[in-house]
Amino acid sequence: MPPESAVPEVRKSGGVLLLATIPLFALAGGYLGAEIAARPLREAIATRPPVLIVDVAAALDGIAPADVGEAIADLKATAVRLADGGVLVLDAQAVLAAPHDTYVLSGKLP
Repeated sequence: MPPESAVPEVRKSGGVLLLATIPLFALAGGYLGAEIAARPLREAIATRPPVLIVDVAAALDGIAPADVGEAIADLKATAVRLADGGVLVLDAQAVLAAPHDTYVLSGKLP
């Protein structure tokens, strides 16, 4: 009789197990790499919060005098919401110089 060439059942299940664990290890390695890469960014944000400068005069430009109080209240509420999210919100009158992209010139804050 010729010898059987069938692969034993134990070796087949070992191959399937190996193929199932490779994606898990790849996923874990990707997650660990992303955590290590993001750590300096988190530390920088914790020590230096993002800054927005609100130009209230520009935000109120073109608003009817009767609506100014409501617009200022909306700006303050939005500034408080941003501050709760970790953003430092400054009034443009208190800033001597800053990069242009830190200014919010309209009444709509992000």
